[in-house]
Amino acid sequence: IALISGKQKDLYSTLALAGLIILAISPQALFDISFQLSFMAVLALIYIVPRFSGISSGNISTLPLWTQGIIRYVYLSVIVCIAATIGTLPLIMYYFNRVSCVTIIANLIAVPLLGTLTLAISMLFILSAFFSSTIAGYFIKLASIFVQISVDIINKLAAFPWSSFNTTRPNLIEISVFYLLIFLLIQYIEAKRRILPKEFSSKHFRIIKYLLVVTVLFFAADITYFTVRDKLSSDLKITVIDVGQGNSTLVQFPGGDNMLIDGGGFPESSFDIGKAVVAPFLYYERISHIDTAVLSHPHPDHLLGLIYIMNNFDVRQIWKSNLPVDPEDFPEWGKTIKFNSPRVFMLSNKSPEIILNGVHVQVLWPPDYSDKNANDLSYDDVNDSSLVLKITFGKVSFLIPGDISGDVEKQLVEAKKDLRSDVLVVPHHGSSHSSSTEFIKAAACRYAIVSAGKANVFHHPHPSTLQRYKSAGVNILRTDRDGAITLTTNGNNLRIDTFIKNK
Repeated sequence: IALISGKQKDLYSTLALAGLIILAISPQALFDISFQLSFMAVLALIYIVPRFSGISSGNISTLPLWTQGIIRYVYLSVIVCIAATIGTLPLIMYYFNRVSCVTIIANLIAVPLLGTLTLAISMLFILSAFFSSTIAGYFIKLASIFVQISVDIINKLAAFPWSSFNTTRPNLIEISVFYLLIFLLIQYIEAKRRILPKEFSSKHFRIIKYLLVVTVLFFAADITYFTVRDKLSSDLKITVIDVGQGNSTLVQFPGGDNMLIDGGGFPESSFDIGKAVVAPFLYYERISHIDTAVLSHPHPDHLLGLIYIMNNFDVRQIWKSNLPVDPEDFPEWGKTIKFNSPRVFMLSNKSPEIILNGVHVQVLWPPDYSDKNANDLSYDDVNDSSLVLKITFGKVSFLIPGDISGDVEKQLVEAKKDLRSDVLVVPHHGSSHSSSTEFIKAAACRYAIVSAGKANVFHHPHPSTLQRYKSAGVNILRTDRDGAITLTTNGNNLRIDTFIKNK
């Protein structure tokens, strides 16, 4: 349109027009990660590269022309990589919670190989295919060699321990302020270099300086707030995470310490619930380390998700029962423990009560299983080896019993364990073999939370189980209907928030 009308081409208008055309054809593309990353990368290139693409000839004028050409090419390539990285960085942090430290190096290697050599060879392949399939075959093999070289180099770079690091998830305000900061910073640099239009007055320059200072102060305050927020918190917050047919519960103590009880998991599936659900939730909560990871019992729907968490977060200690984890069933568990070396504590119903910033944590079950092996126990017996934790803060208490059955419930009731709690995480996902009438009466809870997958093959929670809770006047919450369920208390009052709001 610009060419036909004879007007000067405007790259910003061209980019906007391209975006409008795509959205007119497919409006949902606005929410596609690829659309957002592509357009922010191009926008950053348009805005940043022309302003920094020049290199002083005086510094390289004595060098041979071919050397000058190489230097200019490398310099421009670096600027392009930096610009694209800046443009996409907040979105990558938002969607992937991970930042690469080798992006620029990888692009400097991969772009010439893929964008120049491979593309040129591919064009030759297309042209030669019209008159000789043999020659075309040689070209495509040569192109595949360069592609493989690029992939190998990128994989080797990614293998370095420092190649990337995890980040918390920025909110939309922080993302917007980041882009504003980049805009103001570049405007400030331009003003200092005196390359702005003559009408750019000193008043405008002062405004940019003030806005830049305010933006930097906002970032400093934002970082400070989220650094000290949890440490200054006087509330206990417990979230039953929606991990489908499994269990994972995050406990955030007053003063900033945290505990992750189980990590969910799907047996015989490549889907990693720890990576896809638990970790993003932790990033959303601005959690970069786990003080205590708890394995209630060694079953896939509780254990598998913890493996990713241990490999990607600083897990400082692990609580589990004395029942060993079978290395044949969970080979990655032992490897992860050995590689990351967290402190491992074996707990039983004889373990002393733990008090953390005014919160009491009691282990009510199991007995000592150190003389047993998981292979010697049935599937139900392993369920009955679950750690049963009671967490009390002031007048409010929570009972988290893992996958215990009615047999263990009966033993706990007969042993006169103090099961009274305001909130009970329903045993074994609401199985018909758990949540006996006597156990529900002993727990005397106000709220029961079922962690179960939607339309799961086990039909959890069982209708008869739900009926027993309803008959006792207990309010029921379910992750398959309510999503993640967060309970917050100051020791007196209890607030409940669900991810899926009531319709």
